[in-house]
Amino acid sequence: MSKARVIGPDRRKFRRSVVGIPVQAVLHGAAPDDCHRVVGFHVLSLSRGGAGVVSQEALVPAQPLTLFFPPVGSCKGCDTRGEVVRCDALGNHYSVGIAFEEPWPDPDEIPANWRRFSWP
Repeated sequence: MSKARVIGPDRRKFRRSVVGIPVQAVLHGAAPDDCHRVVGFHVLSLSRGGAGVVSQEALVPAQPLTLFFPPVGSCKGCDTRGEVVRCDALGNHYSVGIAFEEPWPDPDEIPANWRRFSWP
């Protein structure tokens, strides 16, 4: 039987939304010819301060990266800098937590036609 993971107090500052979108990320500091420099993720949860993603590649905590969010509907895509805060093996893939360098703006401060995701 596996050992239960102890979860401490929730450190999150922003509420999460459940989403399901594919994104790509570029790992900072990787050589331009490194075949692992660009990583594909599937975003499972998203907040103003970060994202919970699934990856087929193991990542190192504190690894800086830039996430590329694709356009959604009539909204533009965006690039968001962040860093890996955790990477846990889950069978043949990894559960990865990413903290954004700067929180996304409060949805109340963004015009409705610019909003990419509905926040709780």
